[in-house]
Amino acid sequence: MVISRDDAQEQAAERARHRLVGRLRLKHLRLIDALARTSSLRQAAMAMSLTQPAATKILQDLEDVLGVQLFTRRARAIEINDFGRFVAVYARRMLGETQRFGVDLDTLVRSGHGTLTIGAIMVTAAGLLPAAVLELKKTRPAVSVRIVESSSDRLLADLAKNEFDFVLARFVRPQDSLQFELLPLSDEPLCIFTGREGPVSQRSRSLADLHGLPWVIQDSPTPTRRLLEAEFGGEGLGLPADLVRVSSVYTMLNMVEKAGMVGVLPRAMVDNEGERFRVLPVRLKSALSPYGIVTRRGMELTPTAQDMMAILQRLARKKPRRG
Repeated sequence: MVISRDDAQEQAAERARHRLVGRLRLKHLRLIDALARTSSLRQAAMAMSLTQPAATKILQDLEDVLGVQLFTRRARAIEINDFGRFVAVYARRMLGETQRFGVDLDTLVRSGHGTLTIGAIMVTAAGLLPAAVLELKKTRPAVSVRIVESSSDRLLADLAKNEFDFVLARFVRPQDSLQFELLPLSDEPLCIFTGREGPVSQRSRSLADLHGLPWVIQDSPTPTRRLLEAEFGGEGLGLPADLVRVSSVYTMLNMVEKAGMVGVLPRAMVDNEGERFRVLPVRLKSALSPYGIVTRRGMELTPTAQDMMAILQRLARKKPRRG
């Protein structure tokens, strides 16, 4: 039987993969993660409760397993190279997954169910996410659910590090679709709003009318902030000069109500606050992209995560559309 060059190369690659799986250890991953953070063998060894010679031996063994040099040795430190950075990213992701595995196993032993960690933008906390958790608890009453609220850009960065089962967020950059998959749930519209007793006239019909007033916006480059910048730009204006930037939506709501500022958020979030705010009759020309369930491409989901995703989809389909 004649083996082609391509077949021979594939067989060699398969042998190399088996050799790597057989020899790669958690101690290798822990060390390169510590080295990438500290650039010091001494500090990495201390973090792992090892002697420096023992840490050096583990590093040499890891480079032998991988067949590449990961660091450049200097007189007083070691400098990570491109190979090292690539392996360190993988190591950090695998260590995070291993830690979560330990937590899930412990929870399973104690309660008979696992854990579910979800990242979520604030708009989902206004109704969809609480209703979904309530529904999930009917069939999995002992499941441990952890919810982390943040902006889409931060949630996607943490999802890339495998810190969540999935997130409820929006894509921030066009290249996000290369790393993640998004299952759309809603295209919730934005609104411009102020406090119930705020000084803004109801006759204000455009962003230009509001440009000279004090505004509060999100500090990070969220989709909402980018849309607002584009809307002001379409009016031939920059962002207002009287501007406060905040990282918390809760702080934004309080600044609008108690400091007489103008804000912009999804309509569902503002409506959820009852009579605290007034939605102004200002029409935005563009809209946010849909938010939805975002997962890492190729990521295998737990049965609990799959159940929660199905519940979220079902509830989102029942949600009435705004006119």
